[in-house]
Amino acid sequence: MFPMTMQQLRDRMIQYLTITIPLGTFIVSVLALCYFVWWSGDHSTGALIYSLIPFIMGILISIPGWFWKREAQKHDNKQK
Repeated sequence: MFPMTMQQLRDRMIQYLTITIPLGTFIVSVLALCYFVWWSGDHSTGALIYSLIPFIMGILISIPGWFWKREAQKHDNKQK
């Protein structure tokens, strides 16, 4: 297997920040919602809010990746 260049590593990290983290935290939030609503029988608003916290945190963590992607595209266009 060939070693990755810095540009490929950067693109992989951007993909991880902007796609994988929000998707993973969304899955965790759905599982938490299922736990609170179905398995423990808690239908309160607090349970809904508590189950959405991982997804909200995932979105907040991914925000720098969106800016990083835009700056990376500008940098790549300057090199051409």
